[in-house]
Amino acid sequence: MSTAEKPNQQLSQGLENSGSLARYLERNASKADAADIFQESITRVLEQSRQQPIQNPLAYAFTVARHMLMRLKATAADPVDELICQRANPEEQVSQQQTVALLEQALQQMPALRREAFVLCRMEGKSRSEIARAMQISDDAVSKHVSRALADIQRLIDQHRSR
Repeated sequence: MSTAEKPNQQLSQGLENSGSLARYLERNASKADAADIFQESITRVLEQSRQQPIQNPLAYAFTVARHMLMRLKATAADPVDELICQRANPEEQVSQQQTVALLEQALQQMPALRREAFVLCRMEGKSRSEIARAMQISDDAVSKHVSRALADIQRLIDQHRSR
């Protein structure tokens, strides 16, 4: 078996129980939405598998489907007639401003590589491999930088709350 066929076979084997995904979607969405979400989930698994191997394709498809269901339910739960004001109330605005200030403070305190990896990943939506190539580091190093950045931010938020 060629090396190109092996990932495809693994992917096919990983998706062979996709009927459970279809049943899950049918229980949680309309028939039409379930079919659309199923198709989109499998498509995303196939697209992602071209970029990097997926250990558990069915679990990945379930994750994609759950996120799509949440978005579907969120949009269905917000009828236009019930939306009165898009602006946050004054307390929420102050809270958001404080959160932004804490994030800015955390970013300023981070080492340059950690900050760059975090900004590229979480704020610009770049993939790990794109960031690794741009920064000339490994994918694992990108993951560690982003994880440590998140830990730094959480630590600063926790310190702020304990005051």
